[in-house]
Amino acid sequence: MTSRLEPAAGREGELDPEGATDRQPDTSASPRTPTPEPEGWRPRLVVSDLDGTFLSPDGTVSELNRQAVADALAAGIEVVFATGRPIRWLQVVADLGLANSVVVASNGAMLYDVAREEVLRSSPIEPEVLAAVVRDIAEAVPGSRFATEQGVTFNVGEGYQLRGDGAGDVRRLPTAELVAVPGAVKLLVQQPDLDPDELAARVRPVVGERLTVTHSAADGTGLLELSAPGVTKASALADWCERRGITPDEVAAFGDMPNDRAMLSWAGRPHVMAEAHPSLSDLCATVIGSNADSAVGRTLRGWL
Repeated sequence: MTSRLEPAAGREGELDPEGATDRQPDTSASPRTPTPEPEGWRPRLVVSDLDGTFLSPDGTVSELNRQAVADALAAGIEVVFATGRPIRWLQVVADLGLANSVVVASNGAMLYDVAREEVLRSSPIEPEVLAAVVRDIAEAVPGSRFATEQGVTFNVGEGYQLRGDGAGDVRRLPTAELVAVPGAVKLLVQQPDLDPDELAARVRPVVGERLTVTHSAADGTGLLELSAPGVTKASALADWCERRGITPDEVAAFGDMPNDRAMLSWAGRPHVMAEAHPSLSDLCATVIGSNADSAVGRTLRGWL
């Protein structure tokens, strides 16, 4: 998340409260080998990451990608975006003016309708777990700094360095107050002296199963993203597809970073960018071109 976008207002809401329980679809399966595509095959749903994948390197949408999405929708293919970005950083999606404007945001912790500016579903971290995890990481990894995403509000603790986080309501709080604010959907852990992979290797044993740990910092900055246990892009996407009667084999997914791994493993037709993080190399995924060359849009057009 490197480009600055204007905030998108949101209001709390629920998607089908009767069915929106804590039950999470099973998205823990190992990467699988896609079956050969029959001639003329096309997905029912396409899901794409934003930064480093659908968006050009400058954070904009290329005309080719924009038109490919419009053509896919006209052909009856549903298009969903799944991103680590918070809902306050989704103006780039709003500008597309899609008929279906639902976005999997904050790595699956929020399902957000961009056009209606409405939170359809939220999976916050339990405050007691948040406080304990922050305490344990601070002890185990000296120099760690913390921030929490609440949606349109971003709370940052002592020493946390803002990196293009100007959109929305940004508040600086002492760590003791930071972890006490309810509704955090993502915990950010920053340690500038370590790269993301090194930081993740040190933090994961400390956190254990209490939270889901991932990262997407393409610039090598030591920054991790932690969500409630079991919450990933895949968990939110699987729930959305189940409600719509769409199976994994009917889904084509695009991504480039560790926070896309669960989604790419779940989808029947995973695609990774040419510059994808090395940790995705073991996935049985189709490697496409660069986001600089609108590779997502070119692949979409191949199905139309």
